[in-house]
Amino acid sequence: MLKSNKAIPTSLGLIFIFVISIVWINYSSQMKLREASLKHISEFSKREADSFSHFFSERKNDLLEISSSNELLNYFENKAMGMSGAGGTQANIIQISKLFKRREEIKQIESIPLYSRIAFVTESGKILADNNGPVFKDESCLIKIPENLQPGEVRILFKSKDGEKHFILVTPYIFRNKQIGTIMACLNSKAVMPFMSLAEPKNFHGLIYLIHDRQIFSPLYDVPHAISQKIAEGWPPQSNKIYKLSLQLSDEEGKTNNLIIRSQIKGTPFYLLTVTLEKELLGAVSPLNLLIFILLLALLLLGGGLFVIRTNSRNLDLNIMVDESAKQAQKIKLQNNQLINEIEARSRAEKALMQINDELETRVQQRTTDLKERTEALTREVQVRHKAEEAMRMIFNNTHDSIFIHDTKGRIQDVNDTMLETYQVDMRSAIQMSFKDDFSAPSMDLDILDTQWQLTTGGKEVVFDWTTRRPGDGREFDVEVALNRIELDGKIVILANVHDISEQKKILIQQAEHQEFLGTIFEGIGAAVFVFDPTKGLMVDCNCVGEKLLGLSRNAILDGTCQSKFTFTSNREKDLLCPNWHEQGSYEEGLLTMQDGSTLPVSRHLFEIHIGGMTHLVQVVFDITERKHLERKLSIAQKLESIGLLASGIAHEINTPIQYVGDSIRFVKEAYSDITELIEIYEKYINEKSADGRKEILEEIEEHKEDIDLEFIGAESIKACDRALEGVKRVATIVLAMKNFSHSGEEKAKAVDINKAIKNTIEVSRNEWKYAADLETDLEPELPYVYCLPGAINQVLLNVIVNAAHAIAEHTHKNEKGTISVSTQLEPPFAKIIIKDTGCGISKENMNKIFDPFFTTKEVGKGTGQGLAIVHDIIIEKHGGTIDIESEEGQGTTFIIKLPIGGNSKTDS
Repeated sequence: MLKSNKAIPTSLGLIFIFVISIVWINYSSQMKLREASLKHISEFSKREADSFSHFFSERKNDLLEISSSNELLNYFENKAMGMSGAGGTQANIIQISKLFKRREEIKQIESIPLYSRIAFVTESGKILADNNGPVFKDESCLIKIPENLQPGEVRILFKSKDGEKHFILVTPYIFRNKQIGTIMACLNSKAVMPFMSLAEPKNFHGLIYLIHDRQIFSPLYDVPHAISQKIAEGWPPQSNKIYKLSLQLSDEEGKTNNLIIRSQIKGTPFYLLTVTLEKELLGAVSPLNLLIFILLLALLLLGGGLFVIRTNSRNLDLNIMVDESAKQAQKIKLQNNQLINEIEARSRAEKALMQINDELETRVQQRTTDLKERTEALTREVQVRHKAEEAMRMIFNNTHDSIFIHDTKGRIQDVNDTMLETYQVDMRSAIQMSFKDDFSAPSMDLDILDTQWQLTTGGKEVVFDWTTRRPGDGREFDVEVALNRIELDGKIVILANVHDISEQKKILIQQAEHQEFLGTIFEGIGAAVFVFDPTKGLMVDCNCVGEKLLGLSRNAILDGTCQSKFTFTSNREKDLLCPNWHEQGSYEEGLLTMQDGSTLPVSRHLFEIHIGGMTHLVQVVFDITERKHLERKLSIAQKLESIGLLASGIAHEINTPIQYVGDSIRFVKEAYSDITELIEIYEKYINEKSADGRKEILEEIEEHKEDIDLEFIGAESIKACDRALEGVKRVATIVLAMKNFSHSGEEKAKAVDINKAIKNTIEVSRNEWKYAADLETDLEPELPYVYCLPGAINQVLLNVIVNAAHAIAEHTHKNEKGTISVSTQLEPPFAKIIIKDTGCGISKENMNKIFDPFFTTKEVGKGTGQGLAIVHDIIIEKHGGTIDIESEEGQGTTFIIKLPIGGNSKTDS
């Protein structure tokens, strides 16, 4: 019965623990489910935001594709050429409108156009064209275009008007590095509606809104006033965070708890707001409330059971206590007897232990004294050995060579710090490696190492060169290895002393390469080299080029020092093979007279060197026959350079008018084809006899007239012909200017109209300066004809104007232009030409060099350094004129050219 009463509380306790475990597991799973639901709604919001981001990114790409279209480029190219609106640009505007219309028809979602309007807005705010057709009347854009748009940027605007929400995309249009307008596209809000409805999953119970600058919008459903008010107050404060808010979403329902999350739509000014009912997502009862309810119920049931058990078992407990008291008294009596017996036995044992303890204590004292004396002796010996080992280890580690200690089988036992540093390994790794397998280069013959090892183990000291490698990075270097057999701590070991000789070998190789390099230069320099000892008056060396130049062997040259007749003539005659000490450091060009009397143009450079501590003279002689020939060719090539400089520019200038000539002719061709079809229908009408047939043909005629837009064809055909004639006239003007500029084949001096020559040069060089500068002229109308070389003067004008354009291009920023001004004045007996630019100017240190041949401040490949040298030669040497320069660095340069009006003897020659 006692056992039965004890089992009941135990069972109740186990039941209570079981119930608590079940409740806790249920609570934990509910909390995990709640966390998963919150994570799901957060990920859903981010996915939807990414979908919207992709949607708007595609719309940005649409605008960028439009901005790179040929239709817009053709319009502004034609307009830049000065084509009038009635003369050709209207056709381009129609093409732009068609481009916008095609884009509207292509871009749809569920048969709903994405764009309600696509338009081009000029800098003045006027609409040039849209997807509904050309806008020939002045129509202002009602939407304010942002001023700080960057090239390639597409900005999304959100406008609210008359209760309607509008999405507007704008991007700047850049032509020739300048913004000249804006492409604007209005998104159809009805197109956003199917996109949002497609975005919502089937199992989603909530609302999706778009937020822009504290405004909320949804094309799918009305926005509750409570949410609009909270958004206007700047709520929620953070993105991608779930907030709980009690709201009344409709008049029919009361306040409900809602979960709200805001996500950024990347690349746009919008946020996505997701709103869902808490009870739809997490359930009506929270896990905590459910846990409390179940716990209260379990406690109530357990409390009732305990009350019943306690009432029934109280009497049984009293009986049990009486029986237990009797048994305890009997046990205590027996235990008292046992304790008395144990106390007596322990007293006897303690006496015996005291005697044994005294004996042990005496023995321990004697043993302790002996051990102390031995310990002190060992300590002194250890300290002496430790100091000796420290000294040896210090020497071992601080030597400059890597040291390996091996056993006789080649296993590494120890290494020094130098080895660890040289081979970049740690001690633990090093003693697990071997010199043969891990520190030898793969290219080495390991049999040689084995042979040297066998000699060392036999007691012989060996030294040999070897190539080792670093295990970590595989770097190889040359070393000298010394192997010795020694005895260490009673054992035979092999000591390997490894000395790095890679730097020594590198120096030897460099010396050999340097010697070879000097020998190669000496023999292959392409110039004759003669080495003369002035103290002995002997020629001591010459190269093979010298033998070839003089037509003598090396021995004949050395034997003929100061005796053979090879005369070098510059300002005076000199003996080539007997140089004068006082001429060292000189460079001269002149003629070399050979033994047979023939001459050869050469250059000679004489300088001093030291060989074996003795001073020698080195004479370097170049055969410059080919160079002189090339200099003559260069003068001719420079004239051709002007034509090459203008070729691409003239092609570009002609291409633009030719392009709109072609466009106009194609338009007339298409119009002619449409009119021909209409005439065929009229002929069909004339040949038709029946009234019904004629009526049907009349309807066909009207339909065809409407299809081909007969009124537009009639108005534009004449304009297209005018545009074609205008283009032909432009091409003829360019060709005539080029013809007047070239003066092909003219080499004789004649009377030239300088003003006309300036105008022709400006026309043919237009493509070089028109993007960098505006060109102004102030020409003296009474300037008389100047007696000069026409082609040479044209080349001077071209070189100076092109240089001015290049100087301005280097000095100005993008979308900025400088100014070139050309003027003429009469200053008898001279005609004065002034060419001024606002470019980078010329520095003071370069002012005296600009007329030097081959001097240029341009990048490699952009200038030959011959342009101004030729200008100087033509004006001063060929015409007896003058050229002056006024320049300030950073401000600009002015060239002042004066030509004798009547010419002079130099011009005639």
